[in-house]
Amino acid sequence: MLSLWPELFDFAPIAPVILRVALGGTFLGYGLREIIKPHYLRGALARIVGLWDTTIGLLLIVGFFTQGVATLAILELFGYLLIRLADKKRLPIPIDYLLVMMAVAISLLFLGPGLWALDLPL
Repeated sequence: MLSLWPELFDFAPIAPVILRVALGGTFLGYGLREIIKPHYLRGALARIVGLWDTTIGLLLIVGFFTQGVATLAILELFGYLLIRLADKKRLPIPIDYLLVMMAVAISLLFLGPGLWALDLPL
């Protein structure tokens, strides 16, 4: 296979870490925002969804049950995508943003946790 920098293939296990931290940070940010000052939902439901998103974000960042958490993230993002397609005013997150987050979650499902995770494959 032709590559411009074949030496970088030695660092391939770092790629899932970057994806994991980016997606986890996004979920963590959304979750904390919904807990502190809800934007999309109201009342107790906002706190529950915020706590759920925060938990997903933290688990992704530390790399604990990465493939299971990535599956939950895919399902949640698919639900957000359906809500967004049905009612733009209810969930103003851009569709392309949701699709990129879903692509990252699907990548983590196939790639696994990568380095520096609590659930390294044996």
